[in-house]
Amino acid sequence: MKVYNLTQAHIQRIGDISRTKLILSLLDIKKLGNSPYILVVKSTIENSIKLSIYPLKKKEIIKITFSTLTFTDDIFYIISKILQNYQIIHTSGVLLIDKQLYYECYLNLGLKEAKAIGLEASLNKIKNIFKQIKIEEIGLK
Repeated sequence: MKVYNLTQAHIQRIGDISRTKLILSLLDIKKLGNSPYILVVKSTIENSIKLSIYPLKKKEIIKITFSTLTFTDDIFYIISKILQNYQIIHTSGVLLIDKQLYYECYLNLGLKEAKAIGLEASLNKIKNIFKQIKIEEIGLK
């Protein structure tokens, strides 16, 4: 049985952080193919930073942030029923920040695409069960 390396790691001194350069080989992404763009998602929590990199064929995608005081199974069911019609690139999972729960997802869809109108209509129907639903377009820097 072959043992796979799921992650790579190294240890370095805190004093060397200011000189640290991250060297990432995008060639390790098997489905990079002819994707002219990448989505880089940085997640910073109390004691770590996580980077996720995804190949993209589009230069603009949608990010949705849901915030509420409680996430129930029913709420997750409603969100999943809406989002199942769209290609999800990345999700944050549920995070608790200052007594509020947040959930983010990135969709392989631009705001100018026809399918985005249906998404916005679906989200408008459920906006009353959340404190806030934020839709934004993420594009080239």
